[in-house]
Amino acid sequence: MLGRVRVIHVVSCAVVSVLLLGFIGLPGETITAAGRSSYPWRPAGWGTPAIDVVGSASYAAEVYGDVAVRSRWGPRDAGLVGERVTDGATAWRYENAWADDSLGPVRVDDRRVAAVWRDGRVSLIDVPDGRIVWRADLPSGPYHEANRAYDEEWAAAWEISVAADGPVPLVVVLHDGRLDVLDGRTGESRWSYPQGPPVSCPERRDLVPSSVRSAGGVVLVFGECAGGEANLALSAADGGRLWEFRGGELWHARALGAGRLASVDAGGALSVRAARDGKVLWRVPSAGLERNPYGEAMGVSDDLVIVRSPAAATAYRIADGGVAWRRALDETGDHAVLTDGARTYVAADATTLLRLDTGTGRVVDRRRFADDITLRWAHDGLAGIGVGIGDDVVVA
Repeated sequence: MLGRVRVIHVVSCAVVSVLLLGFIGLPGETITAAGRSSYPWRPAGWGTPAIDVVGSASYAAEVYGDVAVRSRWGPRDAGLVGERVTDGATAWRYENAWADDSLGPVRVDDRRVAAVWRDGRVSLIDVPDGRIVWRADLPSGPYHEANRAYDEEWAAAWEISVAADGPVPLVVVLHDGRLDVLDGRTGESRWSYPQGPPVSCPERRDLVPSSVRSAGGVVLVFGECAGGEANLALSAADGGRLWEFRGGELWHARALGAGRLASVDAGGALSVRAARDGKVLWRVPSAGLERNPYGEAMGVSDDLVIVRSPAAATAYRIADGGVAWRRALDETGDHAVLTDGARTYVAADATTLLRLDTGTGRVVDRRRFADDITLRWAHDGLAGIGVGIGDDVVVA
């Protein structure tokens, strides 16, 4: 009888411990609030024609309102930190005492950022509130043990991006020869690829994924099959196979909405294709984008895709590829284009930032900086601009 009571006691303690861990998280994984943040943030100058510098953020930080999220490194303080862009003060700290190597903060939506660790842990953080929304553990991939034994291969075996199933964000993680897709709202697994062990794939069904890119409702899987290149476009919603492609043109494909993808080929031509079958809908052979091959450098609004050639910024209509407007620019400027839909930013030359009206290309304002500028990101009426070497300035 006494033995049975002890067994019941041990089982009860175990159940309570599991419930507590599920509620408060694993020991060593904590978020500490250190100040208040403002979300949404509307600084002085937001929405006005003038380009105003309203703060600064660390290079590669993800900015949400007045909080910039960046990685922290170190044996005892690995994790993320949220810092206010206005004064650099800490809003919160996410610490992980059991931290493995991190992939850094990844923007999931307008409020949340994902922290992904190479031991398979994923945490979603609500940035304005400084709280953990959900946690998930990824299963080991088929090459887990092999990659753990070789640091260089291990480091190259992980990639993370964000896809979408309609309005639902999806966290896409490639790790150790396996692709896992999580629901961005709940952390639950949506699908994985391949579902079984990698094979030589004579029918190209289960190629070994070596790299992954996400573009809206499509997940582009780059890999090998029977010793040769084989790349597949999968549905972000359920992992269903959509179409096959070759070559690196889609490496930096950009989702345009309306089920369309934009890409730039090696010759500088701009192509827009249907996401459902990969069919090219229109192509501009003379776009002249040799120095702008990356999807991140395209500005995308509801009905326009804006790209920068060495001498001009050109807005093409997503529907048919017609030119909506073109603006001549100096060849020495950064060749990225930023837009949040209403405002568009381009470099007039190496040190001058222009704000354009997205619909017409009209110059709204310009600002000259003391050093060369690099265009980083734009959303929520804000833009991040790198000036020289160091942190980015945030403009409104």
